[in-house]
Amino acid sequence: MGLNYNIHCNECGSHTDYHTTIVGLTSSEQLLNQHIDTQCAIRCPVCRAKLNTSESDFRQQVTITIEA
Repeated sequence: MGLNYNIHCNECGSHTDYHTTIVGLTSSEQLLNQHIDTQCAIRCPVCRAKLNTSESDFRQQVTITIEA
């Protein structure tokens, strides 16, 4: 099972795609609906702008899809 991340940075306008493999995920729906931590910075890989200043900013800029 894997996760596909599509990042669209509001700061620099870049689009970045990532794929990661995860093991032992019990519920994909649970993963997508988790609370987003805003204390630890998640940054744009291009311009290093913080993507998670709020949960709504993160959800607007990062799309996560699950691949079976």
